[in-house]
Amino acid sequence: MKPIRLLAATTIALLAAVSIVAAIAGAAQTGNLKLEVLGEEGAGAKNPAHVIAANGKEACLVTPGSSVALAPGEYKLVMPIVGGQIVKDGVQIEAGRTHTVLIDNVAVMQVSVKDKTGNDPGLGVTVTTTASPHAKVASFISGDKYLFAPSEVDVHVDAPPQGYDWHAVALAPGRRALLTLDEVVKADLVVQTVMSKIPLDNSTRVVILRTGTQTKVAESDPGSEHRFKLDPGDYDAYVENRSGKGKPYVTSAGIHLDSGAKVERTVPLD
Repeated sequence: MKPIRLLAATTIALLAAVSIVAAIAGAAQTGNLKLEVLGEEGAGAKNPAHVIAANGKEACLVTPGSSVALAPGEYKLVMPIVGGQIVKDGVQIEAGRTHTVLIDNVAVMQVSVKDKTGNDPGLGVTVTTTASPHAKVASFISGDKYLFAPSEVDVHVDAPPQGYDWHAVALAPGRRALLTLDEVVKADLVVQTVMSKIPLDNSTRVVILRTGTQTKVAESDPGSEHRFKLDPGDYDAYVENRSGKGKPYVTSAGIHLDSGAKVERTVPLD
């Protein structure tokens, strides 16, 4: 019985060894493609690159900062980015080796939002052109990274109550634009009405409107001052002059308030 048991054990050992050798041989028949986009700045970006084989068929997808195994041969890498695409021809894959494709002529954007608990609630982000009519170029969720062609854009995040905006954000090649919005803090706005540089607050009523609309946000009757606590955003101030002198009403447009900011706006009624 012992010779039979010994033979069986030897056979199993040989089969295991053959399996290991086959696995090693199989692994040696492939190589790796690694995609690096601005190192850690671009790692994890949501723009996947398409790896195209020599026959024109897509072999796989690879995201910035990750690697994929490929059969030896020549490939093309096509990575769509917001506003264009990056193409790398002649990507050679050799068995048992890693080919690292480096891309640095793109910009990275990430919008980080934190609520009271310190977590990102995953708010909607919309990116538009800076020039009118402010066409939309991308939309994604806060916390995600996206790759862009170098440009200048406006960014809106759906933070309550009326959203928050960044204007003319520069997306420079080789750089990451990290826009951070912590818990929203109300801003202080003081509107001072004057005539001949003399305060006229006691004879004026001020109405705060959402910019470009007739939507009333707050108002202040005649008194010692016109002070408002407002959420970050853009506003217009409509002034009603009850003094009987000067202009009967004036609109002061384009008041931008950042979170926690203190802004004073003087409105002459001459």
